[in-house]
Amino acid sequence: MFRSVRNISVILLLLGAGLVILLSSPQRPEAGLIRGTLYALLQPFQEAVSTAQSRVRNIWSSYIYLTEVREHNRKLTQEVARLLHERAILLAKDQENRRLRKLLDLKRGYDFPSVVGKIIGEDASGWYRTLFINRGLDDGVGPKMPVAVAEGVVGRITESSASVSKALLITDPGLSLDCRVARTRDRGVLSGTLQGGCILRYLDHRSGVKERDEVVTSGMDGVFPKDMPVGAVRQIRQSGQGLFLEALVDPAVDFSKLEEVLIIVAKRGGFDVRPGLGADR
Repeated sequence: MFRSVRNISVILLLLGAGLVILLSSPQRPEAGLIRGTLYALLQPFQEAVSTAQSRVRNIWSSYIYLTEVREHNRKLTQEVARLLHERAILLAKDQENRRLRKLLDLKRGYDFPSVVGKIIGEDASGWYRTLFINRGLDDGVGPKMPVAVAEGVVGRITESSASVSKALLITDPGLSLDCRVARTRDRGVLSGTLQGGCILRYLDHRSGVKERDEVVTSGMDGVFPKDMPVGAVRQIRQSGQGLFLEALVDPAVDFSKLEEVLIIVAKRGGFDVRPGLGADR
C-alpha cells in the first residue's frame, strides 16, 4: 500500500516537472497545441483553486468583520448600561429634589420649627403600623411630635433615641386625632382601622357630611397644627349604638411611597404656639 502511494507520488512529481518544462519551452506549433490542451484540462482545477481561495478570503474577512462588530456591540451594550444607570440616578435625584421642595414649602407654611427626616425602616411585625426615621433626640425630635408630608398627615412620634425615632401612622388603631370635616367644620375623633384605612367617629347626626369631603386636623389636641390634610370621606354610616355618625376615611398620604417626612418640633404636651419661636432646624 505504501509502495503504491509512493509510486503515485513519483508519477505526479514527474508529470508536474514535465509540464513545467513543456510550458517553459520555446514556442513551437506542437508545443502550442499541447499547451492549449493542457490549459483546457487545467482550467477547471485553476478555477476551483481560485474559487476556494476567494471563499477562504471571504470567510476570513467575514470572521474579522464579525469579531469587530461583536466587540463594538459589546462596548455599545456597556455604554448603554452605563447611560441607563446614570439616567436612573438622575431621575431618582430629581424625584428626591421634588419631594424635598414640597417638604420645604410645607415647612415654610408653619410658624413652628421642624426637621426633615428620611424613612430608614418599618415595623416588620405588621401588627403596629410604624416607621423608623433617621432623626432623634439629638435633632430635637421626641414623642408626640407630628409627622407630615406635603400631601397630609403621616402620624406621630412615639419613641426616640439619640438618632432614630419611631412614628405611629394614622392608620394604626392605637393613634387618635382630633379632626374636622373641612366643608362643614364638624368635629370628630379619627383613628386607624385593622383594614388599613381610618374612621372618623362621633359625628353629629345633624352633620351634613358627604362622601369625598376633606378631613383636616382641628388643632384642638395640642399635637397637630390646624387644618393639616388627613384624608377624604369614602363612606358614611351609623355608629354601633346609633347615637352618632361615622365616616370611613381614605388617608391623603400613600404610605407605601414615603421616603422623606417633615417632623414638626413641639414641646411635650402640646405646641408652644408663639409664632416663630426658635430657629428653623
